[in-house]
Amino acid sequence: MVLRILDRYLLKELFATFLAVLAVLLLITFGTETTKLLRLAVEGKIPASLVFEVLFLKMPGVLEVILPLVALLGVTLAVGRLYQDHEMVVMNSCGISPRYFQKVVFWFLLPIALLTAWITLYVTPWSYEKQQSLIMEAQTSAPFAGLSAGKFNVLPGKKGVLYARKIESNGTMLDIWLQYETDGKQLVLMAPMGRFEWINQKLALVLENGKSYQGLSREEQNVSVQSFERFEGYLPELEMSAIKRDKETGTPTMTLLQSDQLADQVLLQWRILPAVGVIVLGLIGLKLSKTEPRQGRFAKLFIAIVLFIVYNQLLIVLRKSALNESVPLEVALWPIPVIFLVYALWLPRAKKAKLNSTSEAA
Repeated sequence: MVLRILDRYLLKELFATFLAVLAVLLLITFGTETTKLLRLAVEGKIPASLVFEVLFLKMPGVLEVILPLVALLGVTLAVGRLYQDHEMVVMNSCGISPRYFQKVVFWFLLPIALLTAWITLYVTPWSYEKQQSLIMEAQTSAPFAGLSAGKFNVLPGKKGVLYARKIESNGTMLDIWLQYETDGKQLVLMAPMGRFEWINQKLALVLENGKSYQGLSREEQNVSVQSFERFEGYLPELEMSAIKRDKETGTPTMTLLQSDQLADQVLLQWRILPAVGVIVLGLIGLKLSKTEPRQGRFAKLFIAIVLFIVYNQLLIVLRKSALNESVPLEVALWPIPVIFLVYALWLPRAKKAKLNSTSEAA
């Protein structure tokens, strides 16, 4: 397709405004995410060295949410400026039809929609799994990262003491002695080897081929000695926060394509919708961009944001209905984008008449 001077001018305006809106929304979003991650780092739930790496891995999930909104606001502001500077009035008086602007906006949004589809279908599931793997690995190594081999390490809250003669690079501890309080009773464990493992999404201290001693304190009269082959202890003082995994986000798209489960099919449609939303909401932004001279460039921003919220809430309602089998899977989530697209492409009769007269004159 050969680009005319007007095509290049409009695309340049759309691209510049799109990048500006994207930068602002990313700054706001990542400011919030950074605050959350720093709070987790201060609480010791994730290492401080992983904050920026986890923040980077969160970017695909953030982009798939904000790109439709960026398309809506970007087109509204870019074309709205043309109305404010009376450039649209000049172009309309020259016989340029509204369909032309719809075509230019569509071709501008198409690469963004394809990029969004790639992010939602492939990048986000991969980045989510990578993020969870990093956090899990960090949380597994965090307990022994602060332990010193050959010394008695006091547990947080001074509720026990842990000793290990040697701590290897892979986290395996040798010649372990552990004393801690459970249910108001003192318990002593001894084992030649132990390590931290994830069991049922919880971090546990695993000891092998050891002995447990209970009742060694002066207040207790009966001493109990037991041998064990494997001890799994979820020590509150050592247990890190359990990772809240979102199975939907981490499920690969190829798995969804091969599945015949209702939930997987609905989730597949849900992942496709952000890319569709980029085009639909961008064209709605074109419709909302027309402003009167005294309204101001940002007059329609509030309406655009309200439409975005309504659009997403309706999709959520339809998704729940589809999961409850209240809506056929073949229909599922598509009525909302179709309705909004019809609204975006619909032209009033006056514009249609002007468009027909322009085409006849040509």
